[in-house]
Amino acid sequence: MSASVVSSASYVLATGAAAVRRLHVLHDVYSPVGRRVLLQAGLKQGMKAADFGCGVGVVTRMLAKMVGPTGHVTGIDLNAAQLEEASGLCARDGLTNTRLVEGSAYSAGLPRNHFDLVYCRFLLLHLADPDACLREMRDVLRPGGILVVEDGDLATAGSVPGSAMNAFADLFGRLGRVRGLNYSIGQDLHQLVTSTGFPKANLESHQPALTRGDHRHFLQWSVEEAGPALVKEGILTADELVETLSAMQVVAEDSHILILAPRMFLVWARKAAGF
Repeated sequence: MSASVVSSASYVLATGAAAVRRLHVLHDVYSPVGRRVLLQAGLKQGMKAADFGCGVGVVTRMLAKMVGPTGHVTGIDLNAAQLEEASGLCARDGLTNTRLVEGSAYSAGLPRNHFDLVYCRFLLLHLADPDACLREMRDVLRPGGILVVEDGDLATAGSVPGSAMNAFADLFGRLGRVRGLNYSIGQDLHQLVTSTGFPKANLESHQPALTRGDHRHFLQWSVEEAGPALVKEGILTADELVETLSAMQVVAEDSHILILAPRMFLVWARKAAGF
């Protein structure tokens, strides 16, 4: 899950350098379909794009390459450690068409009616008020501008046959209920977007299989990063967390078990007149 532009009290995963490993795997897993949908939605060279919840900058970098030197990408995140990692990532690729802004998902401080495309991935499920974020994204889009939103349903992750990897869905489901967050928001994404001034929204969903290398550890690493929050909320003890992670490690190393990442929902639309 991408780092969010939400408060540290809401965001339960690692940030900054500690998040780089997981977030690069996440990007490897989800970006092929995400890139195709961005192009299908109308992203072109020369556009001005905004990446809400940019985290360590993996999507910001991708967008910057897609819009080319005549375009520009603004990445927004509330966490300074995330922005530091994103800055280094873009600099290492020699990208000069990016800007990183410390800002909130609800009030990013960006110009109104300005961007050609606004994007987020795995952001809304971390927000107590996802509608407010979608309104902010809508308001910074120019008339006719493109919204692309990706978000997941964490309850769909697990393995075939069932294994300790199914702890991911169970633990995040319980954590979401305790914290008042909807970790299955992907199911509601189309309705959320259409009710925010995008009446002709398009929808696609897919569920990646985690079949190789580090990809197979994605669910395990996510539980590990969320571990302090899981223990704090009394969902499991510190000893139970260690046992769970150990069991997930065994599954990750067993190539005979199919591991499934959370199902992803992608919605894209153009900003309607009058907003």
